[in-house]
Amino acid sequence: MVTWKTEVDTIPLHTVLIASDHTEDISSLEALFQQRNCIVLSETTVASALQTARLVGPSLMLVDMKLSKEKRNALLQGLRNASRGPILLLSSANTADEVIEANRAGADECLLKPVNPAVLVVKAMAWLGQGSRKRRFTTGTLGMKPAV
Repeated sequence: MVTWKTEVDTIPLHTVLIASDHTEDISSLEALFQQRNCIVLSETTVASALQTARLVGPSLMLVDMKLSKEKRNALLQGLRNASRGPILLLSSANTADEVIEANRAGADECLLKPVNPAVLVVKAMAWLGQGSRKRRFTTGTLGMKPAV
């Protein structure tokens, strides 16, 4: 876990969990969220990310890990079960099917790499502003009634 500094009169509003195995990117991601008055926790392994999510219940989870499809889906489902906060997945997906599969596994939004830091922050702040994950809709048939 990472410590954070803040001004005496400033109270952090959100806790952000960054699960990334790209150690060279963690400090820049942390700075993006700390500048917006968030408490930032960073984990570099799947096990520690799941444990931190269970213990802290972060407001938002950002996942940037190079994992097999099965491990990624297990991580997303574990994070989804551990916290009500939205999950943003940074992905190198090549097809829409891969993005849809990640959404079904638990990601609320997939951002394709390379991600512009400004876009990442805007998306994350929008999700944080909503408070928690929206209820998921399932596909089905839509019935239409004629107007009377």
